[in-house]
Amino acid sequence: MRSILRWGKRGLLFGLIALVASLLFLLFLELFYPIRLDKAKDTSRVVLAEDGSWLFATLNKKEKWRFRVESSRLDPLYLKMLLHFEDKRFFKHVGVDPLALIRASWQLLLNGHITSGASTITMQLARLLEPKSRTLPHKIFEIFRAFELELHYSKKEILESYLTLAPYGGNIEGVVAASMHYFGKLPTALSASEAAILVSLPQSPEHNRPDRHPKWAKSARNKVLKRSFDAGIISERIYQEALLMPILKHHFPFPRYAPHLSLYLLKKRNEESIQTTLNLPLQAAVESWAKVEAKTLPKGATIATLVLRNRDGAVVSYLGSYDLFNRNISGYIDMLRAKRSPGSVLKPFIYGIAFEKHIIDTNTIIDDKELQIANYRPHNYSREFHGEVTIAKALRNSFNIPAVKVLQAVGVRYFIERLREAVGEITIPQSKATLPVALGGFGITPLQVAGLYSLLANGGSGYKLHMLKKEDVEKKYLLEPLAARKVNNILREMQPPHGFTNPFYTIAYKTGTSYGYRDFWTVAYTKEYTVLVWIGKANNTPLFHKAAREVAAPLAFALHQIVQSILPNKSWNFAPNTTTALAPPPLLQYFDKRTRQSSQKFDFIYPKEGTRYQSADCQDVAVNIAIQGGIKPYAWYLDNTPMQVKNQKTTLHLSQGAHTLSIIDSSGTLISRNLWVNAPECGKKD
Repeated sequence: MRSILRWGKRGLLFGLIALVASLLFLLFLELFYPIRLDKAKDTSRVVLAEDGSWLFATLNKKEKWRFRVESSRLDPLYLKMLLHFEDKRFFKHVGVDPLALIRASWQLLLNGHITSGASTITMQLARLLEPKSRTLPHKIFEIFRAFELELHYSKKEILESYLTLAPYGGNIEGVVAASMHYFGKLPTALSASEAAILVSLPQSPEHNRPDRHPKWAKSARNKVLKRSFDAGIISERIYQEALLMPILKHHFPFPRYAPHLSLYLLKKRNEESIQTTLNLPLQAAVESWAKVEAKTLPKGATIATLVLRNRDGAVVSYLGSYDLFNRNISGYIDMLRAKRSPGSVLKPFIYGIAFEKHIIDTNTIIDDKELQIANYRPHNYSREFHGEVTIAKALRNSFNIPAVKVLQAVGVRYFIERLREAVGEITIPQSKATLPVALGGFGITPLQVAGLYSLLANGGSGYKLHMLKKEDVEKKYLLEPLAARKVNNILREMQPPHGFTNPFYTIAYKTGTSYGYRDFWTVAYTKEYTVLVWIGKANNTPLFHKAAREVAAPLAFALHQIVQSILPNKSWNFAPNTTTALAPPPLLQYFDKRTRQSSQKFDFIYPKEGTRYQSADCQDVAVNIAIQGGIKPYAWYLDNTPMQVKNQKTTLHLSQGAHTLSIIDSSGTLISRNLWVNAPECGKKD
């Protein structure tokens, strides 16, 4: 009896010593080697589409696929299976499960080897944070670390950190990465079979990989399903159905859509996930289409495309080059951000500003003939001159000389500043804007060009081009609504490329070919979407001797068909040959006024200025009018009211008082006379 008491006291003493030593060791760890969850914060990053689907994912700093886990977004069935299989009393213990330890120890004594583990999820997290070999001292160390974790972190933080770091084979870590890798989807809605596979994998990540060892993966899955069925987590029907589900021996690549934009955003921003305005189905379709179309291009050429939603300036598809990894085309260069010569693609904005300033009208006549201004001598693409043409025809046919003339009237510096106000900085050679700007003599990015057309399609003003969903977007002004409408009407009457005529779906568009055939542009737009296609070489060398209308325009219209199939949009209400057929105001009938002047001076023959007239009776006075010179036809106005006079002579019947007679010839020259009719002296007696 005394012996028992003596051993009991010794046991109690040893227990107290062990407890004190444990507390001291725990205090030592807390003071000098505190445990942190920093490793779980080193996660992969992801770029999201507008609807939250994944566009692009990257490895973390350790070259692992590891994504942060939010337990609230996990399938509830998976969580139930996991906790039942790994740690039934997770929410009750303080890092160590005493019952599990006793069970594991008893089985070890009976069988002479370990038949079941006693590690809790907290202990497994400790081992993942600080990996060590599986020895008894290290197991004891894990226990202390588990106590520390429970002391400093909530159960939710511990569970999410474990599910972020748990191994799933190869460089796949965490349940999110595993679900994307093995099933091609997020673990928000899993089948019972999928959930069981994800529960079983961390037990033996390489051995149980479904893509490499489907038989072993099936056995491990079925073990989890059996336990879940026995525990009442799944019904017999779900259990039997899950057992019949095949194990697919393949895996899904992590998404790599819109690589140029994604890499740009990941470099510029620090967020773990970046949500864009892109539409994933459209982006995927555009990338597949571009790779096929690129096969028809000359060696070294690439294609870049952009699709904008006009109402809010959001980018819905972004392709900086058709193949990021193709060195032959320098595919790593984002051509949508490269400064390139726009050729003629910005001519509509020269005319738009001129409309706004009342320099021209849609059907103003302009002379397309040989022109030399100082040392500058522009010529048309065809090397031909077309004589007198309307502004609408000049723009639709992209004649160069009329554009240069109108730009000179608008002012080169003023034009460049208007563009800068709308889309930001553009590159001017030698920092001096001159008339060659009209034909693309400066640098601008495809992004900026698309932004200008998006504003034009939106009525002349709207929101700045942007790619991030949660972004305060600045409003931008480009043109007055009437000027924008005139430009849109002209471009909507453009003849579409061969094979793309659609009477129910009108697309306005403009092409541009830079000097030396280095850049081929087409911007095609509807009321709702703007599509840009750029073709060229990253090294800025010539491509081939063709016009953008032959090269880029068909691709832009084909891309519009893809947009329409995925994001249907309504056509503009527009009847061709109606809005651009109106006669211009008399003063704007001709642009080249000086060249249209007659050799004979445009003036009145009679009456003379300030002539007074007196009625002989109580009737209006008959006044004879005659003019000479000028260019027919003439527009006559009496007291600002139009008159139906076609000739150089007429007789007017004027009432008493002051009158102003104005006449404008076809060159826009104005002459006027002020006339006075005295009060009649009728009704007087002799």
